[in-house]
Amino acid sequence: MKKKLFLLILALTLLLPGCGQPYVYQVPEELGDGWETASLEEVGINERLIAKAVERIHDNTYPNVHSLLIVKDGKLVFEEYFGGYEWVYESDRFQGPYKEFDRDSLHTIMSVTKAFTSASVGIAVDQGFIANEHEKVFDYFPEYAHLRDESKNDITLEHLLTMTSGLEWNEWEYSLSDTRNDLIQLFIVNDPMAYILAKPVVHQPGTYWYYSGGDVNLLGEIIRKATGMRMDDFAAQYLFSPLGITEYEWDFINPDVVHASGNLELRPRDVAKFGYLILNDGVWQGERILSQAWADKTKTAYISSPAPDHGERYGYQWWLKTFPYGSGTVEALHRSGWGGQAIYLFPSLDMVIVFTGGNYVGEIPNNEIITRYILPAVR
Repeated sequence: MKKKLFLLILALTLLLPGCGQPYVYQVPEELGDGWETASLEEVGINERLIAKAVERIHDNTYPNVHSLLIVKDGKLVFEEYFGGYEWVYESDRFQGPYKEFDRDSLHTIMSVTKAFTSASVGIAVDQGFIANEHEKVFDYFPEYAHLRDESKNDITLEHLLTMTSGLEWNEWEYSLSDTRNDLIQLFIVNDPMAYILAKPVVHQPGTYWYYSGGDVNLLGEIIRKATGMRMDDFAAQYLFSPLGITEYEWDFINPDVVHASGNLELRPRDVAKFGYLILNDGVWQGERILSQAWADKTKTAYISSPAPDHGERYGYQWWLKTFPYGSGTVEALHRSGWGGQAIYLFPSLDMVIVFTGGNYVGEIPNNEIITRYILPAVR
């Protein structure tokens, strides 16, 4: 009887996804989407260590990871997708139906969207729609002149790009399920731009960092005012089309206002394209999409960040973070989003890492996976 029970349990275990079977690495397929592929070994990455990371995802040591992609030396060398729960804001633990994610799945990338907004501002500057990032924010909103005062006169686009506007904002103290959260209020009030611009200045612009989706959503509307195109249409023409990105969904605060700070849906392969564009100084497949000058500004630290788990410094909607590597350290630029969405750029290693996930109420394992498995695998 005990032997039969053991065999039954063993058989059931072998039927579970990712259980009982060692992981077998496969080189990503070339699909004509712009990605050249190669094997891990060809670019000097230890396949065995990466396989261990995948096995830890499968056995739920690292739960709710939906995808992991690695680009090295300009080639897509690793691409794996996992099962998980779709994001549904109104549901318990923000988890909707279970699905097997794959390379064709659009995934909500949450605040990684902010990096796309930042790049869109840069393209608007490159194209001459915006003179430079030092222009005054209120100059773009004459209809809200009654909300302007001396303390707000000096707020510039760069302050919005670096989250140093100084405008009072409360996005981290309250849950995203709590209507006291200022970001959630944008979806409730009749005029979200007025809601943001009416906030008092509580810190001199440029001197204090605070996480503010309000700053980023002002940038989205500034793009519209400067170019005459809603931000999603502008990004489609000047960013997505040159990258060969054809499948995406933007979120909207209301029918007229793009949610510039979050919830863009993309396929992970396309997220990796964008990451490589920034890493590669604004060039994709020999075509310059973003100027070298703006790419350099994107990689520059402008202010210290009081959120060291994310990064020690903050730039144009990217964190700068130091990771242990070998006997020393390595610098990374990264943009993260709620639930475990992330792009990590390692300029000195010529490497991009992309995660998507569903850890909306739990610990996010990305940094540990990178520190324990991915970086030690890079020779």
